[in-house]
Amino acid sequence: MGHFLAAATRFPAVRFDARHNGVMSLRSGSRFAADLASLPALDGESKQQWIYRQLATAIDNQLLKPGDAVPSTRSLAERWGVSRGVVELAFEQLSREGYVSAVVGRGTHVGLAPPERFLQADVQETSNDISPGRNRGGRSPPATATGQDGEAMPASAPVGAGQPFIARLPDVQTFGTRAWQACIAKASRALGPANLGDADPRGLADLREAICDHLALSRGLRCAPQEIMVVTGIRHAVDLCAQVAIGDGDAVALEDPGYSGAEAIFRLRGRRTVGIPVDQDGMDVSVLQQANVAMAYVTPAHQAPTGVLMSPARRKALLAWADSTSSWILEDDYDSDFSYERAPFSALKSQDRSDRVIFCGSFNKTLFPGLRVGYIVAPARLMPSLMAVRAATGRSNSVLDQLVLTEFMRTGALLRQLKTARVAYKTRRDLIIRELKASGFRDEDFQGLHAGFHFVLRLAPNAREDAMIALARESGMELQGLRSFWRGTGSAPQPGLVLGYTALTNAQAKWSARQLGIVLTSTASKHSLRPFE
Repeated sequence: MGHFLAAATRFPAVRFDARHNGVMSLRSGSRFAADLASLPALDGESKQQWIYRQLATAIDNQLLKPGDAVPSTRSLAERWGVSRGVVELAFEQLSREGYVSAVVGRGTHVGLAPPERFLQADVQETSNDISPGRNRGGRSPPATATGQDGEAMPASAPVGAGQPFIARLPDVQTFGTRAWQACIAKASRALGPANLGDADPRGLADLREAICDHLALSRGLRCAPQEIMVVTGIRHAVDLCAQVAIGDGDAVALEDPGYSGAEAIFRLRGRRTVGIPVDQDGMDVSVLQQANVAMAYVTPAHQAPTGVLMSPARRKALLAWADSTSSWILEDDYDSDFSYERAPFSALKSQDRSDRVIFCGSFNKTLFPGLRVGYIVAPARLMPSLMAVRAATGRSNSVLDQLVLTEFMRTGALLRQLKTARVAYKTRRDLIIRELKASGFRDEDFQGLHAGFHFVLRLAPNAREDAMIALARESGMELQGLRSFWRGTGSAPQPGLVLGYTALTNAQAKWSARQLGIVLTSTASKHSLRPFE
C-alpha cells in the first residue's frame, strides 16, 4: 500500500462545513471537488468494508467523477475516525476493482472509465467459442435459433471483451507481456538452419514435449510427443478430426444444448449430427446408446454452455460405449486450465484404456486469442492420417511462435500466468455472485462455478428468457439465454442465463451484476413471474 501513501492527494483546504449538514466539504483552491457524507454502518460490516462502501458509493453516484482527485488516506482516516491502515486496505480493494488509480507524483484519482459508463463503452468483438451465432456487422443480435417444432428461441450476441455478460474470453490485460517478450528474444536467438527448414506436420518436437509435461501435471494425462499434433486452435482440431476419424455418411453425436461451432464444422465436412440431451451429469449416455453414430463430441470438464461437470459414472459409461461400438470420443478441453474451487478432474482421455478418445486443447484461451496455438492428443492409429491431411493443407504453425511458447512453458511463465489469471477471474466471478445474491438469488441458482470463463444463472421454470434479454439490452447489457443453445433434442432446458465474466474489470463485473439484478427482478415483476425459484 506504500504507493498510495506516496501518491495520495493532499487537498490544500479540507474543512468541516456546518452548512453542508455534517458533510466534509473538500475544496482545492476555490474549486468544489466533492462532498462525502458518512453513511451509517451496516450490521456486521467491518471498518474496512464501511470505508470501501463510502468511496464506492460516491463514485457509483457520480459524487466523485472520472479524474477527480481522491482525498488522502490520512485525511479520510481523521475524518471517519479510523486508523490509516484500515483506509489503506479499503483503497487497495478500490484499486483492484478499478474504482481508483494511483500514479506516483500525480496522486490518487477516480478511474477514467467509471462504472456508470462501462455499459455504454464500445467493445472489441472477437471470436465466439460457444455462441450460437456470429455478427460482424454491429451490435445487433444474430438470427434467431429454432428449437423443437419450429419454436423461435431467444437470439444471442457474439462474445466481446468488456461487454457484460458475454465476455467469455481471456483478459489480455492480465497477460505477462514482459515474460513473453523475453521468450521472444531468446527464441529469436535460437533460430538456425536446424529449425528453419520444412517442419514436421505434427509441430515442433520440443513444444510437443512441453505440452506432454503440462498435461501430465494439470490434467493427469500422460502421453508421448509422437501422439501430439500442434494446430491453430480447437476448431482446427475439430475440423481435422471430422476429416480423418469419421467417413462420409457417418454421424456425430453432439451435446444439446451445446457448442454450435462444432456442429457447423461437422456439417461443412458433410457429417450428419445427432443431438443428445445434457443433464446434471453431462451427456445422457443412455440416449447415446440408441443412436447410430461414429463419434461423440463432448465437453466433460465444463460443459458448453451449461457448465456441468460430467460425473464419474457417466464418464465410465461413455468410455464403455466407445469401446463396445468401436466409436470415437472427441474431448474438447476448452477451458479447464481455469479451475477455481479445487484441482480439476483428470481428463477423460486419462481414463481411456481402449485408445478411443481424441483430446484437444488450446493456448488461445489460456494465454491470449491472437496466439493461435492448440493441440490434438490422438490415438496412434489416427496420427498418420492426421499428418497426411495437415501436410497437404498447410503444414505446421510458425516455428517462431512454437519456439516462444516452448520457452514460456519451460521457464515456468505459463504456470505463473495461470495463477495470476485464476485469481483475477475468481475475484470477478465472486463479485458477480455477491451482487446477484443481494438481489435474491441463492447458491442453488448458480451452475458451473467450478471452472471456466462463464457460469449459468438458473431461472424459474416459467421465467421469460426473451423478455429479460430484451430489457437487459435496453440497459446496455447483452445476455445469452441457455435455450438459445438448444437445438430441439428432448425437452427444452430450464430457463437460464449464460454469464461470461473473465474479460471484464472487477468494477465492470460488480456494477453490471448490480444492474442485472435490477433488470431480472423488474422483468419478473412486470410479467408476474419470478426470476428464480
